[in-house]
Amino acid sequence: MPRAVFSLVVVALASAPASADWPQWRGPNRDGHAPAARLPAKWAEMPPEPTWRVSIGEGYASAAVAGGKVFAIGRTDKDGTESAYCFDLVSGKKLWHFTYAAPFKAPDPTAGRGPNATPTVDRDRVYFFGLSGVLTCADVATGKVLWQHDCLKKYWDVPKNAAGDNPYFPACGATASPLVDGTTVIVPVGGKKAGAVTGFDRATGELLWKALDDRSSYAAPVVAAPAGVKQIVAFTGTRMVGLRHADRELLWEQPFKAHFEQTIIGPVVWKDRVIIGGEQRATFALELTRAGDAVKTKQVWKSDDLKLYMTTPVVAGEHLIGFDHRTGKLVCLALADGATAWASPAFGTKHLSFVVCGNTLLALTLDGHLIAARFSATDYEPLARWKVSAKGTWAHLAVAGNRLLVKGPDELLCYELR
Repeated sequence: MPRAVFSLVVVALASAPASADWPQWRGPNRDGHAPAARLPAKWAEMPPEPTWRVSIGEGYASAAVAGGKVFAIGRTDKDGTESAYCFDLVSGKKLWHFTYAAPFKAPDPTAGRGPNATPTVDRDRVYFFGLSGVLTCADVATGKVLWQHDCLKKYWDVPKNAAGDNPYFPACGATASPLVDGTTVIVPVGGKKAGAVTGFDRATGELLWKALDDRSSYAAPVVAAPAGVKQIVAFTGTRMVGLRHADRELLWEQPFKAHFEQTIIGPVVWKDRVIIGGEQRATFALELTRAGDAVKTKQVWKSDDLKLYMTTPVVAGEHLIGFDHRTGKLVCLALADGATAWASPAFGTKHLSFVVCGNTLLALTLDGHLIAARFSATDYEPLARWKVSAKGTWAHLAVAGNRLLVKGPDELLCYELR
């Protein structure tokens, strides 16, 4: 793709009306972009000191930012108490918090003991989804709990399968961040009682609908309209699916048999294509076409250069940027045909999260380094490397205006970019 065309895309992103909020998983549009980010014209060699830092407990959940407030969640004791917090964005002052019992421990200790799902803020309400599946709706202003479901007790209390496992509950705990769609909160609950994709009433918490009986996914769903059909695109534990938005009926499916049914990479939609990857397999693109009331799928390209594991890729113009788990590099693919446009130098880490801010990319590595880089359709240029978390982190970076929110193993740090 010519650089001039790519530049036009960047200008369009920069000029679109945008809030400096980061109200949910992967940003205001749930796509890994921070359109209202305010970054330094020149990056200093050393990072600034954190504006504030607070201890919030264990977990890999990213922060959410809305209306000058920061929302976060963590595990605060060994017995399994989860705490939900609200802080002032500027000062870090705690405005409110509440706790609840969540004694669940993941069978795999490397999965961590704390909550991993980013809170979702929608107008006057904020939604938290804890590691053991406690879904909570709280008032943004006061922190008052308005409704709460313990999904592990309410929906996952089922007979174990032949292997001795719960056939629906994700083995490493609930990690998918709630999606607010109008008056509905959508989460992947899993199983026959609540469905692999589940809709709750935003105001009351009433279960409105359920779809499919699969195990739930670690990946958060999205709402999009590939092939001109509005639909909920989501991973279950065994397949990527498109559910017609109007009635949640299955429009299409793509089997994806993962080890322990661990589907992690969130769906990425570009025009009429859905990008699918994970478990260090070749990333591929499905093209969706409408045939009457049906939707047909066809694989149009596959890339062995990009093999994803835990980091959902980001669309940038006509390209896709993703983190190749084998090589530890960022890889940029042309979305039209899957051809590799460029690969970054190796980061020396097996995991990172990243955010696209116009033509600048911010990446947060597992060892707590923030890498800033400028990129185009043809190249990648590092700008800075800052140590922003002493102990490193698996949590996703959050970017709100000129502030960066970094979740370390047990604390939340806020950096102001001047």
